[in-house]
Amino acid sequence: MIDVSEPVEPCALASEFTAALARQQQLAERREEVVTRLHDEVERLRRGEMETALDLVRHSLIRLHDQILRQAEHVTAPLGVDELRDLLTALADEAADTVARTGVERYVPRPGEEFDMVLHRPVGRVAAEGPETDRTVARVVAAGFVQGERVVRKADVVVSRWEPDTP
Repeated sequence: MIDVSEPVEPCALASEFTAALARQQQLAERREEVVTRLHDEVERLRRGEMETALDLVRHSLIRLHDQILRQAEHVTAPLGVDELRDLLTALADEAADTVARTGVERYVPRPGEEFDMVLHRPVGRVAAEGPETDRTVARVVAAGFVQGERVVRKADVVVSRWEPDTP
């Protein structure tokens, strides 16, 4: 620190200022190196997490692939409607299990459940039997998928609507 109570030579003052400025420049360069190193490390970690997540999905899809092939090996004659429905349902369940391994759960609304714009996407409308069933789920067309409180995909539903007879 410079003592301003004593007269100082301009050259000495300039020299001290230059030295202080050089120290600040070195500190700034070190900070920049640390920030760059931390940024690179964060990016490397992010890529690793992404690969880990993708590996989970890849392995699950490979299991689904194997399940389909195992089912195909057991088909020896034309399938009846019920057998085909059971086979396709089993494959859909396996796909939902695959998605569940990523932390996303299948959500299937119950008929009669109150219609909720956050969870449901209306894809059709039917007449309600009475006012108590107005704006309820009449039929589920496609399941929804949720991850905790986050809706990944809304369930496609047909909604009951009450329309009283008008004279």
